[in-house]
Amino acid sequence: MDPQTRGRRPIVWPAYLVAAVCFAVAVTLSLINLSLIEQLKTAQSQLTLAHTRTTGLVRDLAGERGTLADLMDDDAQRFEITGGQVVRVRNHLYITMHDLAQPPRGRVYEAWTMPKTGTALQPALTFVPDSHGVAVVTLPVDAKDVAAVEITLEPDGGSKAPTSKPLVLEQLD
Repeated sequence: MDPQTRGRRPIVWPAYLVAAVCFAVAVTLSLINLSLIEQLKTAQSQLTLAHTRTTGLVRDLAGERGTLADLMDDDAQRFEITGGQVVRVRNHLYITMHDLAQPPRGRVYEAWTMPKTGTALQPALTFVPDSHGVAVVTLPVDAKDVAAVEITLEPDGGSKAPTSKPLVLEQLD
């Protein structure tokens, strides 16, 4: 070997610099990738929530369309009550109210039904009108089996038996 080349070392620092830059780029891209994965998970979660809400709204809208179709049906039987109607169409039973006052704090309206074969009122559901005093209530009973409908003012959560004087009492036959 030549004495001049024996004392010289090859210059390797540019290779180390390139390696360090590549390492820094890899770490930075990994951190960006982790951030993007987290953003993707958040977006997927929001999309799932939006899909669930949309599905619920579509189901609600379909139910409201059915209710509206029933209420407008020419074959519907309408029973006039103070401030509204009880509507019976096929096996569905509805209460429609307008200008119904908001119940006092801690109270709700409760609908009751009297079965044709019974002697005791059965609780149907509780409800409150909207801000305009309108309530459209679908009673969860087979309308063919109901002889009467009653509405009372009850404590929040409803009651097992009426605790107040009926605001509405309508015989359906």
